[in-house]
Amino acid sequence: MNIDEIKKLTEKQVNAMAESWEDIKGHRVYFADLGGNFGYSALVFCEGHHIHYANDYELHHHGKTHQELHDWYMQTLPHKLFTEEELMEPTDDYGELTRKEHFLRNYYPMRRDYVTMFYIGKPSEEQEAAEKAMYPSHVAFAYFDDPDFVRHMADLLDALHAANDPLRDYEHAKSAFKHEMFNHEYPINWQGDWDVINCFTKVEYKGDGTEIDQTGWSADIKRAYRDAAHEVSMACDW
Repeated sequence: MNIDEIKKLTEKQVNAMAESWEDIKGHRVYFADLGGNFGYSALVFCEGHHIHYANDYELHHHGKTHQELHDWYMQTLPHKLFTEEELMEPTDDYGELTRKEHFLRNYYPMRRDYVTMFYIGKPSEEQEAAEKAMYPSHVAFAYFDDPDFVRHMADLLDALHAANDPLRDYEHAKSAFKHEMFNHEYPINWQGDWDVINCFTKVEYKGDGTEIDQTGWSADIKRAYRDAAHEVSMACDW
């Protein structure tokens, strides 16, 4: 079975082959041996739809027994999947905040049929038809048949942001900046300031290192940024 065949599996098919299943935050996670390279895997479903982006496979964890894999999936999936209530809760962990937004933009939309907005070159006939007949979501960057679902995703994203301003004080801001600096290989990235700052606000790239001056941030938040940059640069022996 290859990855395209796995993605097309229905819940009925997976239920028939699964050794067991668990409910994780409202998602039904099936544990099945897919054979071949993919092996003993965790397959995620919600509202009858295959959330295959959230799947995990033995392919990525060579050397583990089935029991060790099962334990791994049960430990890690709760950090990838969230309830709607959790999305609206505040968190002091910027990493958790980014995981929640990733879930909302990439996993949550898969509980409905959709047509992606992404394309290379020119849109497909399906995308052109969807643009005319379906409802666009700029949370999922996709088209859906259900306008209520589109509005609900937007409301969830608004609630997530309202409860979690990563720049609300010096410590939270420094933690958030460091997270994105590591993500963007800041010490060796010639446009690192532009890349990192644009994770939080939009600034123009001028190539002269003045991006932070465009932000309008308070003196404390700018200090947090400069302190984060110093700590990340000192921590990386690149």
